[in-house]
Order: sequence, then C-alpha cells, then structure tokens
Amino acid sequence: MNMKNFRHLFKVLCFATLTITFVTACSEGEIITPNGVVSDNNGNNDNGGNNGNQGVNGNEGEITLYKVNGLTIQKIQDYNVTGKDLEYQKDVAKHNQIWDLVTKIVPEDQLKKVGEFVIYNGTPTGSAGFVVQIKRDLSSWKMGIAINYAYEGGFNARGQLAYTIIHEFGHVLTLNDTQLTAGQNNCSTYDPGEGCAKESSYINELYQNHWKDIWPEYQTASNAGEDALRTFYEKYRDRFVTAYAATNPPEDIAEVFATFITRRDKPQGNTVAENKILLMYNRSELVSFRNHIRKNLSLRGRGATTGFILPEPGSWKQADRIGKSCRHHKKHY
Repeated sequence: MNMKNFRHLFKVLCFATLTITFVTACSEGEIITPNGVVSDNNGNNDNGGNNGNQGVNGNEGEITLYKVNGLTIQKIQDYNVTGKDLEYQKDVAKHNQIWDLVTKIVPEDQLKKVGEFVIYNGTPTGSAGFVVQIKRDLSSWKMGIAINYAYEGGFNARGQLAYTIIHEFGHVLTLNDTQLTAGQNNCSTYDPGEGCAKESSYINELYQNHWKDIWPEYQTASNAGEDALRTFYEKYRDRFVTAYAATNPPEDIAEVFATFITRRDKPQGNTVAENKILLMYNRSELVSFRNHIRKNLSLRGRGATTGFILPEPGSWKQADRIGKSCRHHKKHY
C-alpha cells in the first residue's frame, strides 16, 4: 500500500461501502434453489432479464439485490441501470460465481447472519466490498461485492476477491448480535458504534488488550486529521497487521481475522500485531473457521501448482478499495 493512497486508510469510524441505500466496508434476511443458482421471486430461473422489480435507481452503483437463504440467493430486485452496469446485471452467471466463492468462505451457520447480498459497481465509491447492518439488533447484515473489481484481471485474480470476502466476513463475525448488545447505554467495555461489546466478545478482547492503553492518543489523532493519524500509525506500526488496521478497532479486527486466515504459519508473538493473531488461535471456533476456509479454498504457498494463492497481508491491492469503503453516517435497518 503506497503513501499516495494512505489518505484512504484513515476514514475514521468506517467499514462499509455504500448506504443502500448503501453503507460500505462494513452489513444484514427466502425460496431455496440449488446452490449457485439464482431464481426470481416467482421461482423461475433467471438468465439476466427483468423480473418485474426493476425501476429503482441505485444511489451508488447498486446493480442487483438478493435475499439470502442458507447457501442460496433469490433475486429481490434489479436496479435501474444502463450501459456497462446493465451488462453486469444481465450476467447472472457472474453473480452466481461470486456468491459461490462467498459460500466457500463463510460457513453455512454464519451465513444465517447475512440476510441480503448486493452486486454493485464499485467505481462510484472506489470500494471492493462492504457489509452493513439491516436490523437494529445486529442479527442480520447485508453484504455487497463490487462485480467490476471481482473480475479485474480475471475472476478473483491474485486472490483479491477472496481476501475481500474474508475481511467482510470478519466484520459480520465480530459485530453481530452474539458479540454486541445494540442500544445499551453506559457501555463499560467498548462501543464501536453499533452497540456495546459483550465482555467476552472478540472485539472487546482486542480493545482491552491492545487499544485501551493508546485510546486517548488515538482519539486525539483522529480528531486532528490525516497527518496526525499517519503519525499515530507510524508510532505504533508494530501493533498492526496492515496500515488499514490502524483505522479503528473494527477495521483492526477484520484485518487481524483476514491475516489469521491467510497467513500460513502460526506467529511466534514477537510483536503486538502477532499477539493479536494469537488471540484468535486461542478461540477454538475461530480455528475451525480458519480450517474450513483454507480447506475450501485449497490455499497453497507460492510455487505450488493447485489451489488459491492469497495476497500477503498488507500487500493486497484491495486494501485501498476497502479503505474507501467507510461506514457512512446513515445506517440502513
């Protein structure tokens, strides 16, 4: 990630792409169809034509909205689009291919937290993916994937789409209703904005161990602007797995989770950043998620001849795009 794009890293308090309306880098609930096949609301297989729901204008690149049911998706509506976006909209095979990769990464029991799925064009926001809550109680989230970036250089080129999905899954995993309590006043743990972190939550453990001691300094820097935030990151760079992780605790834990999944070897704990990864190794359910994802993607090391290669943490091109996928001021419930 170069310094030219560094200013995109510190969009404070953000992790979603669009306000859906869309909200980025960060979220949301059915006819069952065979895995990887999309049906319209009438139960008919859809080859990309209108299903009677087209006509709504997308505000920031929205193309097609789906409802999630287990491992399958059902079209809710096509947005009113033209030109290249209309081509994207009609190419339902690509929608299915993207969704199939989501199901390889997100375990089925965790997909229950994803109520809606959006295919969008990431050019207007510069974002590659997002999640945003669609229920106040944080039990259901909407996930969006930018189809243009998903196929840039070929489908999932250099594993960047897979990394994006893992990062976004990390948000749903760490900010849902099993981890936070929405609407709680006088939070005594940590409040990322969606709700109060439960004592045993992943994000509270991260905050208490690795953010609390520098929190006042971080708040001062975030209020002072980009230069101060850059200085903050440079001062504490051994605490963060990537530069983008220094944006805020929600982005930090999503990046730690992505690094935990994609890094081949268990770290030794020589830095604070490595100790954050080790916190995840202490959670048996997270280790199970790691094993599930790596097995489904057949992750391989450099020089191997089969399976996926994912970018080294901190070097993946999508970092700048997720850096642009900031949580907007409006939320969609």
